[in-house]
Amino acid sequence: MEAGVHEGLSGAEVTELYKRYGYFLRRRCTLLTRDAQLAEDALQEAFVRVMKRGAPLRQMEQPLRWLHRVVDRCCLDQLRRGKRLRSADPIEDTQAVGVHPAVAIEMRDAVIGILRELDDGAQEIAVMAFLDGMTQGQIAEELGWSRITINKKVQAIRARAEKVLGGRS
Repeated sequence: MEAGVHEGLSGAEVTELYKRYGYFLRRRCTLLTRDAQLAEDALQEAFVRVMKRGAPLRQMEQPLRWLHRVVDRCCLDQLRRGKRLRSADPIEDTQAVGVHPAVAIEMRDAVIGILRELDDGAQEIAVMAFLDGMTQGQIAEELGWSRITINKKVQAIRARAEKVLGGRS
């Protein structure tokens, strides 16, 4: 391994990141997992990853976006592993966690509800499009995929979510 490629952060640096961004990242974990205990587990796992491989954060002007991706992966990993809700009271009131102005709360919640059913790539796209409100061009650039591919995947995710929304009536 090349020196410094996967260098981590010091305890003090991680503590500072947690003080600055922990609240926002916990909210994101809570929204994605809909479970307080799973949210805490995902947040803890994310900060362990940051401690081990977070050196790139030192040069970033806006580390929150990178931290969001780490937290998203930890939450999505738990969903892929099939973790079930463990709390006595799963979090249902996701309206308390703000929504991006470009995304309707109902659509966001329906997409979050189907995350477990999506493949890995679709999960990432769903979070970026329906939680973060990123444009298809931004998602394509972030993931290194074509805009046409992103468009098709977003439309497929939207169609699945609309079926969920249609079933609520």
